Amino acid sequence: MSLYPYLDQIQTPEDLRKLKTSDLPAVCKDLREFIIDTLAGVGGHFASNLGVVELTVALHYAFQTPRDRLIWDVGHQTYPHKILTGRKNDLHTVRKWGGLSGFPKREESVYDLYNTGHAGTSVSQALGEACARDLVGETYKVVSVIGDASIATGMALEAMNHGGHVKPDMLVILNDNYMSISKNVGSISNYLNNIITSQIYNKWKTVFYQFLKWLPLIGPALEAAAQNMESSIKHFMLRPGGLFEDLGFNYYGPIDGHDVERTVQMLRNVAKIKGPVLLHVLTQKGKGYKPAEVDPIKYHGVTPFNKEDGKMASSDSNKISLSKIVGRTLIDLTKKNANIAVITPAMIEGSGLREYQEAYPKHTFDVGIAEQHSVAFAGAMTNGGVIPYMCIYSTFLTRGMDQLVEDVSLMNLPVRFVIDRAGIVGADGETHQGLSDLGYLAGLPNMSIMVPSSAQDIIDSLHFMKDHTEGPVAIRFPKENGDLRELKFETPNPVQKGKTRVLSKGNDVLLISVGSMLSISKQVKEKLEAAGKKVGLVDLFWLRPFDKETIEQILGEVSRFAFIDESYVHSGASGYLLNEIDPKYLSKFLKTFALPLEPIHHGERSQVLAHYQLDPEGITKEIIRLI
Repeated sequence: MSLYPYLDQIQTPEDLRKLKTSDLPAVCKDLREFIIDTLAGVGGHFASNLGVVELTVALHYAFQTPRDRLIWDVGHQTYPHKILTGRKNDLHTVRKWGGLSGFPKREESVYDLYNTGHAGTSVSQALGEACARDLVGETYKVVSVIGDASIATGMALEAMNHGGHVKPDMLVILNDNYMSISKNVGSISNYLNNIITSQIYNKWKTVFYQFLKWLPLIGPALEAAAQNMESSIKHFMLRPGGLFEDLGFNYYGPIDGHDVERTVQMLRNVAKIKGPVLLHVLTQKGKGYKPAEVDPIKYHGVTPFNKEDGKMASSDSNKISLSKIVGRTLIDLTKKNANIAVITPAMIEGSGLREYQEAYPKHTFDVGIAEQHSVAFAGAMTNGGVIPYMCIYSTFLTRGMDQLVEDVSLMNLPVRFVIDRAGIVGADGETHQGLSDLGYLAGLPNMSIMVPSSAQDIIDSLHFMKDHTEGPVAIRFPKENGDLRELKFETPNPVQKGKTRVLSKGNDVLLISVGSMLSISKQVKEKLEAAGKKVGLVDLFWLRPFDKETIEQILGEVSRFAFIDESYVHSGASGYLLNEIDPKYLSKFLKTFALPLEPIHHGERSQVLAHYQLDPEGITKEIIRLI
């Protein structure tokens, strides 16, 4: 007997739509169990996917996907969507090298319209789809699904403001998994929504207003009064929708997003309403799996776990993530200096700041998914005498580029940028790779840049940054771990600004290693020496200011030199460095070993590096070929 009898009948949404509405709860049960069973063995995004099971089933049941366009915001919650759209048998490969992406991906399926990963984009995309549809005379439906955190982003609100102006037919699903569902509010809401989404209500509302216009003298006044009264009642009874209606959207909800039959009914009703519509759906992260319901943050992303009790495999107690090293160091710094503040755009957990927030809540500013605001905010804090540490993923800093230029670097404001997830990020893949930051940071006036190559370097750099008042300064580091037994939190090493590290000399070839590539560079050195080459090795540490004197002195003694960098080849360190080095040495330049300018897919860091011949074996072989 099959473990998932209803799910086994579904290969595509068309198969789903052949079932009776009364079968949908059983489909959801199978779907949820399949996700739990699969991810218990392989890991992946978890709580968010359990929370949208019923909503995903309802959307594919109520709409004619893929003709009707379904757009997911962020996309880490699309595992149920992938299962229902022909990828069930591949779910065990999710986020693995060569397997399914953990996010929507156009190359995987016609049901995935966009390669997403960043928040707040879906309403803009849905609006673009709707306007394009109307321009070419098509009739399909357009739906976007966006979360309660993402809808507060500037981009989403800008899109809603525009959508409320041009007023195409489109549906925005607000997937709200923060609020609990109140039975009383739900009952009143269901009653009101049954009325106001019905065709009879909307038809006779239009007729009524047209009738008022015909009345002589008092008609216009009565129409205005009736509209004001309707608006006031809706604002009072459905208060969450006031903002959206002011932006020009018809608001309905909230409804229980775990009542799949009710959600299907509502989707069918609102799909018939003209103009932009927002449907507010309440869901619970981790729904159906008790440990994830209790602690959705812990179970946002999981490693393989025991299904019975939810326990994940324990990690080495001596290992600590580089992000948590940052949080712990910032606690030490704030103990000694009350002017320190820490800023992050909705990345308290990811940036290792939970303990810092608990220790110093008034010094912690989680600004939400608002990267532009966070950068300008940090700049302004320096003007008030505060020492701001801006903790942000490399991939998300690109969203604050305008403010990085205009509101920090041009004015030379001493914001301390702590850039996590630089380089290859692993399972999150192309939308999260941190491969461009060195290129744009080096292109900014006044910006100082450190590229630490060890966990201790990060501690030392954070201490150095506290007293750096000459302008903005940044460090960048990968998603890796450090060894607690090797770290000196209380007695950091002094950092000399602009000084590189010469680890060895050799006149055949000089390897200039950038930050996180030092371990690989050391292995390349060993392999080249085993092949009879004399190899020099520099751990750059400071990209800017560049230690021109030291590097050029060494270049005068070597035959060839190469850069080894965990960035895109065209937006990493070497473009800046080759313009700093005296042209007379450029004839000795061999190559920059870095990633090609293409989307870099998900997989373990070692797998990605090996694929692009950036592992010790690949780099050594290429250097020998070139020299």
